[in-house]
Amino acid sequence: MVYEIVYLGHDNTIDLLLKADAVACDITNTTRMTLSFGAAYIDSDLHAGVFDWSDGDGKLYITLGAQSITAGTYYSELVVYDSVNTNGIVWGSFTVMVQ
Repeated sequence: MVYEIVYLGHDNTIDLLLKADAVACDITNTTRMTLSFGAAYIDSDLHAGVFDWSDGDGKLYITLGAQSITAGTYYSELVVYDSVNTNGIVWGSFTVMVQ
C-alpha cells in the first residue's frame, strides 16, 4: 500500500505518475480531478491550484497543505475526468497521512 503525507500549513506536494499497463499516460485532455478521503472531498473545479497535471506526461502534483483537513490517516481515492469519461475513471487509491 502506498502512503502519502500531507503537511498542513506547508507547500509539500504529493507527486504521482499516472500509468496504465506500466506506461505513463498522456493526461493533457483531463478536464477535472477529484480526491476523496475521510470527510474531505477535493475537486479541481472547486479547489484551484490543488491539482497540477499541466506537464501532460502522466505527472500529477497535488498540493493539500492549505486545505482544511483534519489530521489523521485516511484511505483516499483519485478520480480522473475527461471529455470521453465524463463520469470519471477511478485511477487508484492510496493512504493519506495528514499531519
